[in-house]
Amino acid sequence: MIKLEVLGVSSDGHHQPVVILRNEDRVLPMVVGIAEADAIHAALIQRDIGRPMTHDLICNILAGLGGALDSVAIYKLENDVFYAHLNIERKGANGQVEQVLRVDSRPSDGIAIATRLQAPIYAAQEVMDQAGQDVSILGGGEDEEEDDEPDYES
Repeated sequence: MIKLEVLGVSSDGHHQPVVILRNEDRVLPMVVGIAEADAIHAALIQRDIGRPMTHDLICNILAGLGGALDSVAIYKLENDVFYAHLNIERKGANGQVEQVLRVDSRPSDGIAIATRLQAPIYAAQEVMDQAGQDVSILGGGEDEEEDDEPDYES
């Protein structure tokens, strides 16, 4: 598995939000829904919405049940659809891992949750081979600061 960092959310030029994940000189662009793009962007800029949104609720439920998000794994790309799962650990009172859960997730939801919890995001080598692109597709702006508003909004 290849560790990725979330660079941000942008547009594909047709008003479709795209989350950009990066590992060294490769990027993994993924088209996501508008709500998920906003949730990812909000977590990246640590925007306080005032009330818990759905991904915040999931984080709260995990914590309330004694679980911790270990990582998100984007493990497959099939028919232009990415597949992911959350790797969740439940620890006992002694701090030892008692249970490891693998929960199916849309990658965009997993990224939104991982971004809130600062959990690592990974992609399978096969996924990067199929959909990864050279970082040069981003132009010269991959190291620029994020705006307060995502690029996909009109």
